[in-house]
Formats: sequence, C-alpha cells, structure tokens
Amino acid sequence: MVIFLLLGLLSACGFHLRGVAALPAELQFIQLTTDNLTVSQVSQLNRNLVQAGASLNNEGSSDRVGLTVAIRSLPERTLVDSSGSDTIIIRLSRELSYSLTSATGERLADHTTIIRQMDLQLDNNDALSIEYERKSAIESLDRILMNQLVLQLERF
Repeated sequence: MVIFLLLGLLSACGFHLRGVAALPAELQFIQLTTDNLTVSQVSQLNRNLVQAGASLNNEGSSDRVGLTVAIRSLPERTLVDSSGSDTIIIRLSRELSYSLTSATGERLADHTTIIRQMDLQLDNNDALSIEYERKSAIESLDRILMNQLVLQLERF
C-alpha cells in the first residue's frame, strides 16, 4: 500500500522514468536533419529523442515533423591566466540551434538557440590533460544541450 502511495506521489510531481514517452503527440514522428553534427552527436540525439517517445525511421506516418538541429562552438574565453601560477581558467561555450516544421513546410517553432557554458581550471604545464579535459567538457556540454532540447520539445 505504501509503495503505491509513493508511486502516486512521484507521478503527481512530474517524475517519470527514462524511456517513458514524454513528447506531445504532434512530435511522435520526427524527420531529423542535422547540420555539422558528428556521428556520435547524431547517435546521442537519436537516443534522447527515441527515449522521449519519438519515432525517427522513415516508415509510418506521412505527417512527420521536421526537426533541424545544429551544434557549434562559441569562442573560448580565458578567465584567469596568472603568470605566477601554472593554472588557467577557461570558459567553453556551445550552442545548439533548432527549428520545427510541419510535413507541409509550415514553421511550428521559430529558430531557437540554447547556449550552455562550462568553466575549466587547467594545468598549463600538461598539454595532454588540457586537450582531454577540453574534449570531455565539450562532450558533456553537448549532452546537456541535447537533454535541454528534448525538455523544450516536451513542452511544445
């Protein structure tokens, strides 16, 4: 009895398990178009959309919504570069842009941009770790951006 009460409370507060369809019915069938995304990024985005309840294959509905997505890096900024220390702090910024169109070409959502940034403290004497940490931070920012995209689509 207590378990059912807890499950009811969790669902009432908006909590849902991964993989449960959360996209509105209008976005059930999506034709995804990407611009400048790597294979890994496209794969991650496909997983996120499918987990949210979208069907991405070309079979099925003729009323597919077109989702166009692009990700790009914004200029890196150095926040701290002290000459007495070997530590630098940089800000990495990534931008995800998307738009939605109906099967007839009607714009359903204007071109929307999501920007996320991350500050990194790096050891200036270790070039290998700097590149690894940069790459890891960019991958993390991309995952955050794709999750944010799905959250915005859920509110469509």
